[in-house]
Amino acid sequence: MKTDRSVYINNYSTSPWLSLAIILLAPLITVVDIFIVNISAPAIKTYFNSSDAALELVVASYLLGYAVFLITGSRTGDYLGKKKVFIAGLAAFTISSALCGFAISMPMLIVSRFLQGVAAAFTVPQTITLIQLNFQSPTDRDKAYGMYGMALGTGATLGQFLGGYFISSHLITDSWRLIFLVNLPVGVIAMVLAFYFVPESQQNKSTRFDIPGIFILTAALSLLVYPIIQGTELGWPLWTKAMLVVSLLLLLFFVGYQRKLGQQQKDPLVPLSLFKIRSFNIAVLCVLFFFGVNTAYIFAVSIFFQSGFNIPPFTAGNYFVFQTGAFLLASLWSIKNAARYRIRLLQVAAGLMILSFICQLVLFQEKFITPWDILPCLIIYGIGSGLMMPSLLKVAMWDMPADKAGAASGVYSTIQQVSSALGISILGGVFLYLARTSGHYYFAYKIALFCMMAYLLIVVVLLNRIKR
Repeated sequence: MKTDRSVYINNYSTSPWLSLAIILLAPLITVVDIFIVNISAPAIKTYFNSSDAALELVVASYLLGYAVFLITGSRTGDYLGKKKVFIAGLAAFTISSALCGFAISMPMLIVSRFLQGVAAAFTVPQTITLIQLNFQSPTDRDKAYGMYGMALGTGATLGQFLGGYFISSHLITDSWRLIFLVNLPVGVIAMVLAFYFVPESQQNKSTRFDIPGIFILTAALSLLVYPIIQGTELGWPLWTKAMLVVSLLLLLFFVGYQRKLGQQQKDPLVPLSLFKIRSFNIAVLCVLFFFGVNTAYIFAVSIFFQSGFNIPPFTAGNYFVFQTGAFLLASLWSIKNAARYRIRLLQVAAGLMILSFICQLVLFQEKFITPWDILPCLIIYGIGSGLMMPSLLKVAMWDMPADKAGAASGVYSTIQQVSSALGISILGGVFLYLARTSGHYYFAYKIALFCMMAYLLIVVVLLNRIKR
């Protein structure tokens, strides 16, 4: 895979590694904002006296806005320049975080979270493409992709810890607001650093926006995620099923429309030629199932620790420090050794996560367990996800031509966020529904673990189909 550095403006002098450190702040803080809400969910629910479905929407609306506009955000970067869109996205993310922090009602919080997700969608795709353009050496590029994956995983577990800390800090009366307001100084610092140290790419004014495609995909994904969230809470009324059918039809129409644009030599929102690359196809399918599990698991275990074990948010968040440490060490090892072990590394990673779930299910056979009993399982899961996350993006981009990097990054990130939203909606919804109807968090958590293991087994099967 060749990278054309000519797309950069000529006065490039910044170290690519310094630039990388700055642009990785975007995936870090945007993922923190997914998981920081998990540990804070009970406090938000109590403050607004909201339903479980509304609580799921606080998480899923962010993921929905993120997923729906990722491809659009990626193509906007192609048109206007990666740096400009990156900084503008950070500015919008910072403003929408302030709206979340000062929300006076649950509907306002949900809408602000959606806007926050949209802002993230215009920021994060630029990161992947800038990595592709920044690093000519395949070895350096693989390391950079690995660090991107490490930033995603670090954000997930760091969000858990920070959520617990802010909820328990009582620095202000409504301490849950701090989980959003913390983004304000971070966002401003990231914008300033990006302005001075991230190089600009050439604008591609020949790129034309596929406006109909944007509207079709937005409607299709919205009609897919929203009824899944509400259906569990409302008992699947007819309108939820109708929306799912319409979503499927719109997705089929979208594929046909994109194929037609490609045949007419126009600029489709999603170039279907991407899916002729076998490694990319299998990688995005793995992403679909892995990130669905990863997001739902952290959502479920956060609530389980607080409601099942009856421990305060800060104490619950502290347990994830150990998982974070395991994740970071495994990620660093993965970055250095991924080229040597290739697909075997991903297979071992999935196996470790499955082992973590099996160990937890065995522990639940005991009459009395504590969070300390589950701690080794969290560490095993951290090692598995640390080996998996940095390597998946590498697999997806193995055979990707440089001129398709922008579109590929948009599709990859979209699948990642759609799977996260569906993971919260389906697996997280199963957990909350069983907990509410049975009154037993232990039972609900065990069933959720079985469902998650099934997802990971599919990942193992898919990995076996990659010949590398």
